[in-house]
Amino acid sequence: MKCIYCNSEDELTSSDIITYAITGAKLTKSFVCKTHNAFTNDNYEKKFVADLDFFRNQLGLTTRDGKTIQYRADISVDGTEIHNVKLSNRESLYAPKDVVAGTDNDGNKILMAPMEKLKKISKGKATSVNMSDVVVHKTVGSNDFIGFHAIHSMAKMAYEWYCYINSIEEYKEEYQEIVDYILGKTEQEVVDIIIDNYYYWAIDQLSEIGTNSFFQYDDLDGYRYVVIDFWKTIAYRIRICKSPNDCLKKVRALPVTLYLYHIDGSKTQQVFGVVLLEKNKQAYFKTICPQNMTADIWGIFTSRIGKIMSTMVLSIHILKREVKNLSDKLDKYNAGKIDVTALLGFEENNIVTTIDILSQLYLNKDKYDMTKTFNQNLPIVLSLHSDTIGRTQEDKKKFIQLLVDKDKDNELSEYIWNGINFFDEIYKNEMNLPK
Repeated sequence: MKCIYCNSEDELTSSDIITYAITGAKLTKSFVCKTHNAFTNDNYEKKFVADLDFFRNQLGLTTRDGKTIQYRADISVDGTEIHNVKLSNRESLYAPKDVVAGTDNDGNKILMAPMEKLKKISKGKATSVNMSDVVVHKTVGSNDFIGFHAIHSMAKMAYEWYCYINSIEEYKEEYQEIVDYILGKTEQEVVDIIIDNYYYWAIDQLSEIGTNSFFQYDDLDGYRYVVIDFWKTIAYRIRICKSPNDCLKKVRALPVTLYLYHIDGSKTQQVFGVVLLEKNKQAYFKTICPQNMTADIWGIFTSRIGKIMSTMVLSIHILKREVKNLSDKLDKYNAGKIDVTALLGFEENNIVTTIDILSQLYLNKDKYDMTKTFNQNLPIVLSLHSDTIGRTQEDKKKFIQLLVDKDKDNELSEYIWNGINFFDEIYKNEMNLPK
């Protein structure tokens, strides 16, 4: 085996083909030398990942050692705007282990912490604020998704994935263009963005928020491409090489294999059909160069990206993780160490949604078919049409009020444990179902 960038046989290292920070499904292979693995990581991927910390946090991704991802955002609290605040969840804001630091509009430093701690730091100059309605602001920047670091990271992932899928274990001259682009030796663009409505309609039927989908195909222009559908938000088309097939015959239907890498760590494949809808097209997909992105088109992608902030991906493994976190909090709640506010993570979306799902599972347990998988039961038990669950802010407020009322009536612990215990039955059953 040789390095797929330079054919070196020395110091081959394990490369994260799909950057580890943006997926739960690991995909690695030792076919990149130490020099070029470090080059792509230091020049592109570190910055690309850092720009996405907020979205990675919202998707429930973690650091390599399993810690919650921190991100920077602006907050509004009691009429004061505080900028560049480091957060991880609502608890890190409402019950911080240390001070919360940021700056005001004039760049002056602002510290927030429990009053007892702040009085010692500020020497009596601290003032109290009303924390009942804190708003977190995070601007979605196009550069985070289609800027220099993002586009080059996509090119790197596409090329390495192509080599992985096709068992290519050395550099070949036919890949010079894509390799030169990744290594910064040329500015010749090899990445564009799919803006084809038919494509996005189709991919939306096949994947869920947080999934990275890959496929390769030969287009009518004589080139072979890899398409990366990133988190079900934006699809990047990366030119890999000249097609070895005679693809200039304008085939109207193009079947491809879609490889899906899910956020819960699972990997699946599906057949994905591409069909030419118009005669004499020169490509199967309508695309645009990143630098030609318009405000109107970016607005469509912003809407797709925004779903990350209001949607929870459902799978048996993701829910198991959330249930474990909830169980730990519930033990502290029952021991009197935390109150209902802390139990709910100060209204953290994932915690509230997990309790909602557990309550619905328990309420509809008679409908649950133990001969079928968790995801096969979801449409029936939770009345869902996909593997994601979203709730409006109004729905969330009503459910939180229900939980607060049960806390007052000393019914909350039993209410949640009923759901947890039934989910544990579901999980044990799922692990024993035939694969």
